[in-house]
Amino acid sequence: MLLVSFLQPAAQAASARSSHDATDIESFFTSVGHGITSVFMPGSAFAHGHEHSRHRRRTVRHHAATPVIPEPGFGVPEGTIAAHALTSSDNTLRLVEWDGQTTTLQIGSHTAKPAWMAILVTGTQLTQACAGGWVHTLDDSSTCGIPGGVSDLALTWDRSRIAVAPGWQDFWDVARHPGRRGLHFGARTTLEIALLADGVAPQDIYPTLSTQSGVDRAFRKLDLLRPYIVWWTTPADAARIMEQSSALMLSAPSTEVTSVSSRVQAGAASSLFVAGTQNVLRTPLFWTIPSNVPEDSAHRTLVQLKMHSPHLEDMPGPVPPGNTPTFLTVSDTFWSQHGEALEQQFETRFAPQTP
Repeated sequence: MLLVSFLQPAAQAASARSSHDATDIESFFTSVGHGITSVFMPGSAFAHGHEHSRHRRRTVRHHAATPVIPEPGFGVPEGTIAAHALTSSDNTLRLVEWDGQTTTLQIGSHTAKPAWMAILVTGTQLTQACAGGWVHTLDDSSTCGIPGGVSDLALTWDRSRIAVAPGWQDFWDVARHPGRRGLHFGARTTLEIALLADGVAPQDIYPTLSTQSGVDRAFRKLDLLRPYIVWWTTPADAARIMEQSSALMLSAPSTEVTSVSSRVQAGAASSLFVAGTQNVLRTPLFWTIPSNVPEDSAHRTLVQLKMHSPHLEDMPGPVPPGNTPTFLTVSDTFWSQHGEALEQQFETRFAPQTP
């Protein structure tokens, strides 16, 4: 009876998902443009004499109507800026956060004005973008990217309600830890988590997922948790779940955990979530330069990347002694081979039903 009290309609649980159709993505780039304009808009000037103050104010408004828009910045995952997660020998790099969606990458690489001078992507996204001509090849070779750090997805929990760090098996234990669970809406990383929760050793995850019985096992495990799941799509969605305390536990990018924690300390959220250090899903990231960046700018950007080596260090804060982190490196090779079929199966199985 305890489980039933936390049962929510599947449609309600799925309501946390963000919609990522073309209209939303166009709005994303529009909002980025507006944000840039607002930051670099010249400030109002004060008149030095009462007699000419009106004329001077009119002159200021006239010049402020045509602000100088800076060049696009370096695209980094959401949460990176607030978490101070990007390390570089050049601290003047202008960072622009993006939502990590492949569709956003594709559209942003074909706009008339580039959205990014360079952007951090996963290895699977890099392979797709390179094959599709969305990004420049580098150094007159077939290589389209250079290493740019890692992104970590950790088991995160509300420490005001759970005192002892849980594991992925505890994530499924809604009898002992009643409450909602937040998971990324997608096969990648979510199927790995399901198998970890089902007792599969990290080194056996991809051999298991390479078989139909292993895929079925992961989906069955997710079905058990389905009534309690709040799905998220972008890192910003995961941050909102934490800020609103919409789930007891969730998988979340470490950058967003750090970002939300800093806002909580400033009084902008109601609870403080912390990230675990065991069986963290680690994704290698790569810098790539979108094809709509002009050749001369692309060359300068590549030199800048090689000279200053900006890279994402996603593990939040110092790790307590005796609590050595463990990682499962997400296999780009596996997802490049099996991702399309598994993502389609996931979408068919878990997409909300519409009348």
